[in-house]
Amino acid sequence: MNWEHLKTYIWVRWRLSANQVRRSGTVGVIIAAILTGMRLLGGIVTFIAGLLIGFLALSRAEPRVMMIAWDGVAVGFIFFWMIGLMSELQRSELLSLDNFMHLPVSPSGAFLINYAGSSISLSLILFLPAMIGLSVGLILSRGLAMLPLFLLVAAFFLMVTAVTYQFRGWLAGMMTNPRRRRTIIAVVSLVFILVFQIPNILTHYGPGARAERRASQEAAKEFAALDKELDDGRITQEEHDKQSAAKRDALNSDRKERLERGFDILQSVNMAAPPGWLPYGASAAVQGRKLPVLACFLGMGLIGIGSLRRSYKTTIRLYTGDFNKGRVRRKVKTKPIPENTIKTETGSVATAGFIEKKLPRISEHASAVALTGLRSLLRATEVKMMMLTPIILLVIFGGMLVSKDGSVYGYLRPLIALGLATFIVVISMTGFVGNQFAFDRSGFRVFVLSGVSRREILLGKNLTYLPLAVALMVLAVAVSQWMYPMRPDHLAAVLIQIVPIYLLFCLGGNIMSILAPITLKSGSGKPAPHQGFQTFCQMMFFLLVPIPIGLTFIPLGVEALLFSLGWTARFPVFLLLNLILAFFVFRFYRNALNWQGRLLHQNEQKILETVSAKGE
Repeated sequence: MNWEHLKTYIWVRWRLSANQVRRSGTVGVIIAAILTGMRLLGGIVTFIAGLLIGFLALSRAEPRVMMIAWDGVAVGFIFFWMIGLMSELQRSELLSLDNFMHLPVSPSGAFLINYAGSSISLSLILFLPAMIGLSVGLILSRGLAMLPLFLLVAAFFLMVTAVTYQFRGWLAGMMTNPRRRRTIIAVVSLVFILVFQIPNILTHYGPGARAERRASQEAAKEFAALDKELDDGRITQEEHDKQSAAKRDALNSDRKERLERGFDILQSVNMAAPPGWLPYGASAAVQGRKLPVLACFLGMGLIGIGSLRRSYKTTIRLYTGDFNKGRVRRKVKTKPIPENTIKTETGSVATAGFIEKKLPRISEHASAVALTGLRSLLRATEVKMMMLTPIILLVIFGGMLVSKDGSVYGYLRPLIALGLATFIVVISMTGFVGNQFAFDRSGFRVFVLSGVSRREILLGKNLTYLPLAVALMVLAVAVSQWMYPMRPDHLAAVLIQIVPIYLLFCLGGNIMSILAPITLKSGSGKPAPHQGFQTFCQMMFFLLVPIPIGLTFIPLGVEALLFSLGWTARFPVFLLLNLILAFFVFRFYRNALNWQGRLLHQNEQKILETVSAKGE
């Protein structure tokens, strides 16, 4: 890239900025200037903070402490950098190459311009000065032996920005299909959250954390036993203090050993993972080892250069229309046509598709409604985005519903599992089950004009959401079982109780879908504005539906009460009562569908007007 390319880039950027200023007006210009000033001020503040930390706090730090400090800075930068990447996921370049095609700029020059422009973000403005300030502070406090930190920081930023730029360019080619674009965004968001939650999960529920909790509990019991012996007069105060000091020394020794193992694991991870090469190189620089520093610098630099080279080729293929070139379609072997299939006039073979199948022990009409609705849900991108929310809540906040010391009373364990399952299904499925016909939109006219029993339509709609709801509840129960294992009979009873919970939830959702349908925005699962009464009814449904579901918790309370009175020990009362409860709730559900079917027939014209309206 020569000076002519740079002048062309500055001219294009100036023209685009001028157009944005003309469209935004004076207020927009003032706001943009304020935000720019705040970003620059933030960079100055982080530089000064890094300088002070390196000069004062880390002036005599050990290599391990140095590695942990740089680990914190690197992880923080990658976290905020990935957040910015997900917010800009739909863009492959800051400036499209189309803007340069009519200008005397080479593709490589335009690519480098776009790469440099896309790398300028708030996270870079804050963390790059912080790392430079930290390096300067360490040089001032420890001497010129820390000069390689500048090379390590430069290679680290080159690696991160180049790899993410390649990733974003690859996704740009994958997301040319609008349906695939939202799916990719949902999957990337979920993977990002899961990856950054793994350390938290391992910290609180890993084998080391459980061993430490057990050791702490045993130590507490031993100290309580010593206090009791002292109170009973069996040992003297001197013996008590001596034994207590010995136990504390042993406990501290175990903690030091676990801490040493943790340091060794962290160092091994930094040596193996490329994002950890910067912290590992910083600790090696403190020790005066030049070979590891050089290896870390070359490794990060080669990864960055290789990613830029690969992303350049991908970008050129994308803009020349050769992105899918080289992909060989797998040849489909022709199979003999079975005797029971029908060959059409065009030569194609008619086979039973997904929506043409029939569910066992379900009427043909209800089966058709259920399978058609399920296929529509699985193909809708907004549904995938809405289903991402409960999974995120389950991963992040699932552990907050229970205590971290592992001491949970036996009958609280199934209660935690049921509460978590109910919470997940109400949070995730209220928008679906409480507004079942909104996703049909104008397609609801098919139900109005058909001669199918309205009871069968409601049954089919409830069966549509059954796989999603059961999968979420089983996942919640599995997470609870992993945290706090239940007795086998309690686990079986909890899984059986999922059935009455979902049936009661569907009965309430049917009433809400019939009496208070909500218009949804086109291509989105969000309700259209100016629907105050319907929105209020949905909120009340969300708050009140746990009340009838809470009645299904009675069998657990009965067994807990009998156990506290000493009338039963290991007899599975909870399991037996849940089987009886599931039978009666199922019978009640079948009878209630008849009444709700007549209610649907009376209000179907109103529902059609609401769900087929265009949400603005």
